[in-house]
Formats: sequence, structure tokens, C-alpha cells
Amino acid sequence: MPTLFKIFTVFALILILSRKGVPLFLCLFAGAFAIGIGMGIGPGEVVTMILEEMTSAGVLWLVLIITAILVLSNLMEQAGHLHRLVEAFNRLSPSRRFTTVAMPAVIGLLPMPGGALFSAPMVEESFPGEGSPELKTAVNYWFRHIWEYWWPLYPGVVLAISLLGVEAWRFIVAQLPLTVGAVTAGGLFIARWIPSAPSGRVSGGALKGFLWEMVPIGLVLLFLFGLRALAPLCGLHTSKYLGFAVGLLAAILWVSLRYDLEWEQWRRAIFKPSLPKMAMIVFGIMAFKGVLVRSSAIGAVKTELGLYGVPTLAIVVVLPFVSGFVTGIAIGFVGTSFPLVASLVEGGRSFLAYGVLAYGFGYMGMMLTPLHLCFLVTKDYFRADLLGSYRYLWRAALFVLGWTVTLFLIYVVAGI
Repeated sequence: MPTLFKIFTVFALILILSRKGVPLFLCLFAGAFAIGIGMGIGPGEVVTMILEEMTSAGVLWLVLIITAILVLSNLMEQAGHLHRLVEAFNRLSPSRRFTTVAMPAVIGLLPMPGGALFSAPMVEESFPGEGSPELKTAVNYWFRHIWEYWWPLYPGVVLAISLLGVEAWRFIVAQLPLTVGAVTAGGLFIARWIPSAPSGRVSGGALKGFLWEMVPIGLVLLFLFGLRALAPLCGLHTSKYLGFAVGLLAAILWVSLRYDLEWEQWRRAIFKPSLPKMAMIVFGIMAFKGVLVRSSAIGAVKTELGLYGVPTLAIVVVLPFVSGFVTGIAIGFVGTSFPLVASLVEGGRSFLAYGVLAYGFGYMGMMLTPLHLCFLVTKDYFRADLLGSYRYLWRAALFVLGWTVTLFLIYVVAGI
């Protein structure tokens, strides 16, 4: 049986089990085990591979980083910092239309499962005039997700950087234009239907207040890029995750000291059920990737692609899109498709360009699925019609897909 068929069978099994309600991390572990057995490796050896991958230094760093991101987000929510951040931004807004799209965008700076429900009341309050529920749904949903292409506080972005094996700054710079495309698409096909209405005057004090509320996020970015830049100058060889970890620790301490958080708030932030669940998903993803590589499955797939004439480009585009549509979460499409995508294009002149192409298509698959949690909670909040909401979304999604292909071609020519 061709290895390519085996891998796609296992991949389909992961997606089917996930849709049946089986936890994603169990699906990934089962997929890793099935790949190893399918490649003729003994059960004991496959289990050893999985354990070795899970306990490697890189994977442990990755789990620590993603857990710290979620703890920071939870603490900021517990302390009421998210509400203060939005209020500070609202005082900067030049118009109510701008405020309406900015509210979900500001909330989107922090990874909050179902975070669109947090910004939905703000969209409702700031929306000029009545407005259809479907338009409000599209506004809240689309602009809530303009940052996740590159913003380093999102687990999907951190995981993509790790799986592609590129430096964080290179990935961020390459992916930034996708946010430009998403904002442009949102303006052309969604925000333009919002009635225009003036807002209050912007003052210097309002800007100062907003920058003060942005300090936790600024600390993360400062250490993420600062330590990475200073380490070579000082002759130090540090983990690529160290700056990220120090920045997150600094942000957590800042929030804790500023708000003098009580133990109950810490308890709710640290022992939130989503934390161990997310950690196990990361372990499962890295185990799946490790077995895929160490079993020689990738080498066999590359050989078969040449024999059967299947374009690598087709897999890079289709696999992430389908993964995003089925899983409805960024870490889902990155974790299930990127190990194969990265291995297929590894070592190529335009390696990062293929990564951008895969992420862009995977993200639009995630945005278009009716199973996305943010989409569902937003639709329910505004009591909107599901198909009616797509009337505003599908054109914006097509624009971003076209923009992604354009970026890919530019990056290929530039050799990125």
C-alpha cells in the first residue's frame, strides 16, 4: 500500500474521530501510533518514539510557552484588564464605525477561546444605527481574527514557528502582510456596510492611557525580540524560546503586581480546564510529527509524489484548508497538516513562502467552517442567520485566499 495513502487514511481518521467528539490530543496520539505501525515499526518502538518526542527539550519549552500565554490571558481577564484595554482604545477612536471594528480587533490581541463573545456586546453598543444581526456577526467575527496570522501570543502561531523551524521574527515578518489583506478584505466587503457616525475628539491623554494598558503585551514583544537580538552580541547561545518565556513571565508579574491579584484569581487562571487540555494537544502534535519523520514516512511520500505526479503545491494548499475547515481552530490545522507540509518542502529555496501559503489557506478554512466556536457564539449572541452571515464573509475570504497566493508568488520570486 502506498505510504501517501496510509498517511491520508490516518489523517482522515484523526479528523473523523475529532468530529465525533474524541479529544484532539487522543486523536493525534492514535494517529502517531497508527503511522508507526503502518510503516512496519513494532508497537513498543513506536511508544518509545512518542515518549522521546514528548520529553525532548524543544517540546517541553513549547508546552511551557503556550501554557504561560494562556495563564497571562486568564489573569488579564480575571483582573479586568481586558475591559480597561478596550475602554482605553475606545477613547482614541475617530468615529463610531472605527470603534465598531476596533473593539473585536483589540480583544483579538489576546488568545481567548470564544473571545468573540467578549467583544460582541461592545460591537452591539458602538454600532451606529440598527444594523442587521448578520452584519454585526460578520463584523465581530472577522475583525476578532485579523491578528492570528502572526501575533506571537497565539498558540497556533507559536506552533507553526516550531514546526517550520524558522526564527520567530522571520515568520512574523513574512506573515504580517496576511493581516493587511484581512483588514483590507474586511473594509471592502464587511465594514463598508456599517453606517458612518462621528465620535469624540482624540486627546493625547487618551493615547497615553491606551499605551499604559498595552504594557503587558509590550513586555512580551520587548523580551521576545530584545533577547534574540542581544544574545549574539553578548556571545550567548540561548534557546529560541527563552526571550518569549522571560517576556511572558515579566507580563504575568506586571499584571499580578498592578492589580494585587488574590489567590482565588490565580487559582481560576492557573487551574482552568483549558490549560492541561492545550498542553496535551501540543504533546500529541509533536508526537505525531516525530513519528511521521522518524518512521521514514516523509521520505517515502516524497518518492511517491514524484512517481504519481502529484504536485506538492496541491497538498500544501488543500491539506491545511481541509484541516482548518474540519477542526475549526488554528492549532488544529497547524498541528495536523504542518508536519507533512514542512517535511515536503524542507530545504527548498522558498521554504517560508510555502509556510505562508499553507497558513493562509488553513486559516481561511478555519474561518469558513460553521464549527468555529467564535462564529457560533457570535451568531447566537446577535440571533443571526448562519447562511445570511456568510453573505458578508465569503467575499472577504476569497480576497484573502487570492492575497495569500499573491504573497506566495512574490516570496518565491524573492527566494524567501
